[in-house]
Amino acid sequence: MSTTLSRPRRWSLLALSVAVTAVLMFPVYWMIMTSIVPSERLLVSEPPLIPPSDAVSASAYTSALRDLPVLDWLWNSTVTTVGAAVLSTAVSTLGGYSLSRFRTRGQQAMGFTLLFSRMLPGTLLIIPVFVLFATFGMVNNLWSVTLVNTAATVPFTTWLMKGFVDAVPVEIEQAAMIDGCGRAGALWRVIVPLLKPGIAATFTYASILTWGDFLFARTLMGNPDGWTVTVGIASFIGEFSVDWSGLMAVGLISMVPMILLFLLLEPFLAKGMTTGSVKG
Repeated sequence: MSTTLSRPRRWSLLALSVAVTAVLMFPVYWMIMTSIVPSERLLVSEPPLIPPSDAVSASAYTSALRDLPVLDWLWNSTVTTVGAAVLSTAVSTLGGYSLSRFRTRGQQAMGFTLLFSRMLPGTLLIIPVFVLFATFGMVNNLWSVTLVNTAATVPFTTWLMKGFVDAVPVEIEQAAMIDGCGRAGALWRVIVPLLKPGIAATFTYASILTWGDFLFARTLMGNPDGWTVTVGIASFIGEFSVDWSGLMAVGLISMVPMILLFLLLEPFLAKGMTTGSVKG
């Protein structure tokens, strides 16, 4: 049966795609507008949808980079994000493998415990977390932000990795063990290379979640020198006014690392979505 679409149907789908994309991308467009057009030109009853040529300026970007430690905020976010993503990926790979390959009551109980812990809101956990880290003298330490974000992402990423491990036929692992590999050797030499799409997806998810964290970073890092970019962005909101241009400028800058990360790992993510399983 032919699946070729007629010309009117193709044009209709194209128009629908353009409309949906425009709606989804409009918030980003308005962020750009707000960052290059003075607030007094936008905070009116009928703001312009196209930036006026006489009002466009990059002063919000230059002022933020010159007067504020934006690069330090980005570095702190990078340290915590990479640390949490690496730890989450390592723990989740082992946890997902365990949940997939060992079907005992203890494993099932642990799996449901992880799933239940992911349902708890951060606002419920932040007070005991703060007391715990304060007891061990780990407040105002980037490691504390890294560890708590790792704990927050592991429950979901473990189940995510379990799905990828389930897609790897157990016969491949058994063949490696027959050839002389132990279970750990088969995991490292055979299973892990086949889990590259899952590892990329887990790393990306953990990175996005940690990069966008505000609650834990703001609570555990009171020292401005250790602020992450999300906490730094919040500093643009004053008691009586908001620097909208600066806020949006730094917000757009903070999006760049995650976009680059996605572009870097996109081949692995696309492979994971298209294959879905390993065929022996």
